[in-house]
Amino acid sequence: MNQKWIDLALKYGGFMEQDRIFLENRLANLTDDMDKKVLVTPPASVLNAYFAELYQKRSPKDATDYFFNLSKDLELFQEKPDFRLEGKAGAENFRFIRLNLSGKSFGFCYKNAQEEALIFSEFPLKITRELVFELSQIFPHYVLVYDENEIGMKKAEFGGAFEAVDSLSALTDLAENANYMRLSSYNIDDLFEQAEKIGYFEAPSLQFYQKQFNLYIKKLF
Repeated sequence: MNQKWIDLALKYGGFMEQDRIFLENRLANLTDDMDKKVLVTPPASVLNAYFAELYQKRSPKDATDYFFNLSKDLELFQEKPDFRLEGKAGAENFRFIRLNLSGKSFGFCYKNAQEEALIFSEFPLKITRELVFELSQIFPHYVLVYDENEIGMKKAEFGGAFEAVDSLSALTDLAENANYMRLSSYNIDDLFEQAEKIGYFEAPSLQFYQKQFNLYIKKLF
């Protein structure tokens, strides 16, 4: 009955094979699934160290795949994350990945099984375009959507290949598929200048991919 919890404990790095007897004995004394989940969830320090190792030695996607699968298997999803939430009642096994950007502390966690994530600051901070640009370079396989209150992150899936349409300026190109326009540029200022000329009603999604910034604008027709 407790084998699944032992497997999860060993899979995600919180414990090693030599901890098996300890796990069996501790789990045998627990009757509540939440208590078992808390026991096998890796400590924040272990989780972040493992994430960083995967990011550096393999790829950003390998690192986020690890954290997403852990979040899904151990139900770590959280829609109202906070640096001081770990261990509190109702979020006993909550974990998040810590990020350092321009000397400031941020974190990210997944909010649902659709691989949508939230990025949040340790302290109140105005969300700027420059901050989002910096974040987009950390996770190139994701796109970021933001407003003045929240930064969201999700998989870069747009429902089909893009075909080149036009050069909007010397620095920014336009491509389209059935659902989105994609503006690509090496210059972020020109990228948004061209996007504002086109206009958009929904917040655009930003991605940094192959040394270019891509801005995706959803078509409403």
